[in-house]
Amino acid sequence: MGRIRLNTEKITKLGLIALAISLFVLMLRGCAIARGGYEGDSDAPTADGDDATVSIYNADTDKVYSLPLEEYVLRVTAAEMPASFAEEALKAQSVAARTYTARKMASLGGKPCGKGGADVCTDSTCCQAYRTREELSEKWGGSADMYFDKLSGAVSATRGVILTYNGKPIEALFHSSSGGMTEDAANVFGGDAPYLKSVSSPGEEGFSRYSATVSFTRKQFANAVNAAIKGADISKNKLEEQVKILSKSESGRVTRLQLGSKTVTGRELRQALGLNSTAFTIEISPERVVVSTRGYGHGVGMSQYGAEAMAQHGADYKEILLHYYTGAEIETIDLGEIK
Repeated sequence: MGRIRLNTEKITKLGLIALAISLFVLMLRGCAIARGGYEGDSDAPTADGDDATVSIYNADTDKVYSLPLEEYVLRVTAAEMPASFAEEALKAQSVAARTYTARKMASLGGKPCGKGGADVCTDSTCCQAYRTREELSEKWGGSADMYFDKLSGAVSATRGVILTYNGKPIEALFHSSSGGMTEDAANVFGGDAPYLKSVSSPGEEGFSRYSATVSFTRKQFANAVNAAIKGADISKNKLEEQVKILSKSESGRVTRLQLGSKTVTGRELRQALGLNSTAFTIEISPERVVVSTRGYGHGVGMSQYGAEAMAQHGADYKEILLHYYTGAEIETIDLGEIK
């Protein structure tokens, strides 16, 4: 039988070349992940010389990574506002998101979130809502490409744009729906912010989050209040005399109410009952307690559904922002100068 003679020297050289190429590719991927990516988001882009970066603490993985600021703004905007909204509303949201982030960036002299030593985190109760591109693709399904293009256009059109007051980035708070009028920050958070005053927000009436109604049995209502508010001690048989709204703000939100022997804030009852907002009324009947609410969220700053209504009626993003953030100014920062 004939023998097949192998050129082992040639094969060895080819194997070494293939191994070297594989190691080089892995090294590049590792660098990309270290600079911009993280687990579960292999497509994370890296910043070039013209982009500022923001450091992010991932509350789920307990890791810190960096993204270009504008990419982070895109993902926050997509997580905070429906991608189906009008482009000018999305632009307004992207500016609010960028401004909120700028206040926390150490490179801009801001006060970082501090978790993991990062500028911001992915915990929406601390910072802003955030989704990876994979999560957004899964959420949007077949519309993902269209929505990514739409969001990219909104963010690119407002590149570097932030809101300032006295030359500093404002605390650009926002909420889902105001129910017709936003709230003064002083009535919610205590501190006075001249750019977070109560303003009208017309056009929200047709949206689903404008109003809601929650019905309880008298026993359910009493149990929920007593479990959440220590010392209230209300009785299902005495609700008419034990439950009283004492005061409301100019926007119609409950600021103080009597619950048995306790005087509490509207925020406390909202939390106790899981209400959409503090703009509520309470109707007590022989069988039930009906709580009706207007709006969704704390009511301070920009109303997202109000922004959508303004955009649908022809307002551009600057008009939207200056309406909700009274006295603020719109400025553009040079992202290439931020280190």
